Amino acid sequence: MGGNRRYPHHAGRLAQERELREARSRGPLQSLTDEQLMIGSRVVSIAPDNTPLWARAWLRFGEADVRATVRVLRWTSDAVGLAVDVDGQVLRCWVWQGAVTRIASQDAEW
Repeated sequence: MGGNRRYPHHAGRLAQERELREARSRGPLQSLTDEQLMIGSRVVSIAPDNTPLWARAWLRFGEADVRATVRVLRWTSDAVGLAVDVDGQVLRCWVWQGAVTRIASQDAEW
């Protein structure tokens, strides 16, 4: 069976969307707590709107873990604030920096 030459990343994107839908059915997207983040005592850097930053990150929905391509919105020295699209709804969360790997573009991992 041949690959899709015109849209080579389409199959990977569809697989990730399916994984995210299945994980979301197992519970809500979990995020770090305010106590863990210590936002009041940490510097928060905000990503520019005109240049999106992309990453692969481990997300937790209930008890289900899934690795997905996400948009980086902000970060501290220990944590990263992310956004992920699941069925047309943008979900946001904070995860530890160790759970995130920066990538060059949205399609870099597919």
